[in-house]
Order: sequence, then structure tokens, then C-alpha cells
Amino acid sequence: MDSATLSAENLTNSESVNKEQIATFLKEHEEVEMIIPVMFGLFVTSRFQLRGANALLVNLGVATVFRQLFRELKKTSSSEVKQEKPQSSSTAKKEEEMSIVHSVNGRVRLRIPQVKEDALFAKRLERLLNNDDNVISVRINQITASVVINYDAGSLSDLDLGFKLISIIETAKSDNIT
Repeated sequence: MDSATLSAENLTNSESVNKEQIATFLKEHEEVEMIIPVMFGLFVTSRFQLRGANALLVNLGVATVFRQLFRELKKTSSSEVKQEKPQSSSTAKKEEEMSIVHSVNGRVRLRIPQVKEDALFAKRLERLLNNDDNVISVRINQITASVVINYDAGSLSDLDLGFKLISIIETAKSDNIT
């Protein structure tokens, strides 16, 4: 074997070990999965000076990318060879990401697939949104997985309001809230 082949093998082994270490860290510190997308989304939106629906859309996109990245890292971290079961259609639907269907100043319509599949999540989300001072009204349609939020941003910037809504949605996903 020549040195280039050995070097390539060492690099591949090193990448594999790094992925396993990152995945192990993520499993032990799950809160990082919530913090990194928000921080990176804040960086991107402030760097490009995005506001309103654009900022919210970018933040949702960043969160989607990071969730997929974390999922892939956790899959590759398994040191034992495990045969993965194919996802059922309901599991696949739950893993679909939320998206902005429509947005105008003071109103946003989101598509959140988990609303359709999980009535408790829908109730938690509705309660948390209604308890927020900036939210005027909430309408959730479980059949279409649609959430319409009418809001008054008040003194909050569109960026801050977007992060606040994302935080509320992530809190509602937590099973710890009753």
C-alpha cells in the first residue's frame, strides 16, 4: 500500500470516529439540538438583515437542516450493526417538517404535520400560543394540519417574534407539558 491509500483510510476512519463522537455528544446533551438551530438561524437572519416572514422562513429552513443533520449523525453513531425497520406512514408524516403556507403582517399560516397526528400536541400548541401576549388569536385545523396565528408584534421586531413563535412550537413538542 502506498502512503496516499493509507492517508485516505486514516481520514475515513477519523471521520467515522468524529461522527460517532458527535452523535454520542448529541445523545447525551439533547438540549444542544434546540440551541444550535436557533443560534445559527439568528446568525443567518441578522447577517442578511432578514425580517418578518422571510426571517421565519429562513429559521424554519435552518431548523429543518439541522434536525436532518442531527438525525443522520445519530444514525451513523451506532457502533453495533442494527437493521433499521422501514418507517410506517404515520412515522414518516410526523417527521415531515413544518412550513409557512402564507404570511402577511399580523397573520401567519403554518403547516405542522404533527398537529394532524397528535391531538395532545395540538392542544398544547393552542394553549401556549393563546397564553402569549403577542398572539391575538389561534385557529388550528387538525384535518389539514394548519395553524393560523393572528398576532400583534408590539415592540418586538419581526425577527424576535419569529423566534418567539418557533420557541413556542418547540415547547409544545415537548412531552413534559400537560
